[in-house]
Amino acid sequence: MSTMNELMQKHFKIWSETDHERRRMAIDEIYSENCRVYDPFYANVFVGRDALMTLIDEVQGKFPGFGFTIIPGSLDEHHGHVRISWYYGSTDKPQTFTGQEFMIVENGSIHSVTVYFDAPAE
Repeated sequence: MSTMNELMQKHFKIWSETDHERRRMAIDEIYSENCRVYDPFYANVFVGRDALMTLIDEVQGKFPGFGFTIIPGSLDEHHGHVRISWYYGSTDKPQTFTGQEFMIVENGSIHSVTVYFDAPAE
């Protein structure tokens, strides 16, 4: 089982992975079968690994070359609940967006992710 820090590193790396086969293998490794993703820009809840793949494809299409950077010291966890802050952007402007995610993790698998965006970075 990974440490929580390792799990979070894998979680955010998946969002930048463009190879579908590698991304799917990584998703199967760290997300529960019926994982849920709640994103404020979508009315629907994304349920399951296939839906997560679809969401990531859509986000990568809108923001090609973007990636996440975990804000140092922001990981907080207890009782399987995780709070973490991040930057999202390109190599030229890595702090295009900032936000937080709240997750539920059980037995080393991510069961739910709730995304919050801050105001756009200056």
